[in-house]
Amino acid sequence: MNALLVFLGGGLGALCRYGVSRLFASSTDFPWATLSVNLLGCFAIGIFSFYAMRGQNTLIMFGIVGFLGGFTTFSSYGLELMRMLESGLAKNFVVYLLASNVIGVLLVYVGYRLACNFIK
Repeated sequence: MNALLVFLGGGLGALCRYGVSRLFASSTDFPWATLSVNLLGCFAIGIFSFYAMRGQNTLIMFGIVGFLGGFTTFSSYGLELMRMLESGLAKNFVVYLLASNVIGVLLVYVGYRLACNFIK
C-alpha cells in the first residue's frame, strides 16, 4: 500500500511541478518556477510534517515521500536543516548547508563539463 501511495503522490507532484513550470514559461531572466516550487514545497513539508509527527503514515507516504518527492526535494533539505537546528546540531547544520550548496553547485558544473567533453 505504501508503494502505491508514493507512486500516486509522486505522479501528482510531478504533474504539479510541470504545471508551475508552464505558468512561468515566458520568464527567462529568473528561475521563478524553480523558486516557486522550492518555497511552496518547504511550506507544504512544514504542514505535512506536523501531521506526520502525529502518526499519519498515509500523509508521510503520499504527501512527503510521494507528492513532495515529485514536486521538489528541496523541501526535504529544508526540513532536515530545521531539525538539525532544533536538535542543537549547529555544526552539522553549517556543514550540510555549505556542502549542499557550494559542493552541489560545483558538481553540477563538473558534471556539465564532463558531459560536454564526451559529446564533442
